Amino acid sequence: MRVVSLRQLFFSLPTAFVRDIASDRVIKVTTEMHQEEVAMVMKRYDLLAVPVVDREDRLVGIVTIDDVMDILEEEATEDIQRMAGVASGDESSLSPPLEKLRNRLPWLLGVMALYIGASSSISPFQDTIQKIPVLAVIMPLFSNTGGTVGIQAMTVTIRSIGLGEVTPDDTLKVLKQELLAGLGTAVALGGTMILLALIWTKPEERWVALIAGAVMSSNTLVAVTLGTLLPIGFKRLNLDPALISGPLVTTMLDTIGFIMFLTLITMSISIFHVG
Repeated sequence: MRVVSLRQLFFSLPTAFVRDIASDRVIKVTTEMHQEEVAMVMKRYDLLAVPVVDREDRLVGIVTIDDVMDILEEEATEDIQRMAGVASGDESSLSPPLEKLRNRLPWLLGVMALYIGASSSISPFQDTIQKIPVLAVIMPLFSNTGGTVGIQAMTVTIRSIGLGEVTPDDTLKVLKQELLAGLGTAVALGGTMILLALIWTKPEERWVALIAGAVMSSNTLVAVTLGTLLPIGFKRLNLDPALISGPLVTTMLDTIGFIMFLTLITMSISIFHVG
C-alpha cells in the first residue's frame, strides 16, 4: 500500500506520475483496533484521515477527523458518566425516566451495600465511641477528605490514560509523582485535623488529636495510592479504568480510615487506661 497527500498532489508538477510521488510510509489502523486507539494514532501524527485495513492488509475504508471528534466526545462522556456510577455511559438529560432508573439504580444499590460494609466496620468499636463521644464528630472528616483525595488522583490518572499520556509501564513513575504531592497534602490535612480535634476534644482527651492527625495523613497517602494504582491496574487487565466509580473508592477509604482510627484509639485506651 502507498499513499499520496493532498499537499503532494497540489505542489507536484502536472506531468508527474502518482507512483513517483507516492510514499511507502503509510500510517494505518486495523479493523480490530479500538476506536479510542484510532483517535490516539490520528492525534499523534496530526492526520486529517487514516486508512483502515483488514488482516490481509487490504483497504476497507477510512476514518476522518470528523469521525475522531465524535469518538473523543463519546469516550469522554462515557468515562465521566461511568465514574459517577451511570452504567450505560451514554445517558442524556432528556433520556426517558425508565432508562435513567435502569442506568442508575443498580449502582446506587451496590453503593448502599458498600456503605453497609463500611458502617459494619464501626460496629465492634461501639464501646470506644461511647467512652469518647467526640470520635463521632471527627470520623466524618476521614470519610469526606479521604474520598476526595482518592477521586482527585483517580480522575487525573484515568484522564491521562485516556489521552495516551500514561501506560501501565509508567506505574512507578506516576505513583512516585502522586506520592510526592500526596506527602505535602498529608502534612497539611493531618495538621488541620490536629487543630480541629484539639478544639473539639476535652482537655483530658487531647491525645485523640494526635491519633486523628496521624490517621488523616496515613489515609491521605493510601487514597493517593489507590487512586493511582486502581485505574492503571484495570488498564493492565484490558478493562476500562472508568469502571472504577467514585463511590467505590470513597467507601474503601472510609472503611480503611475508620478501622485504623478506632483501632488505635481502642489500643490507646487499653494500654494507657485513658478515656
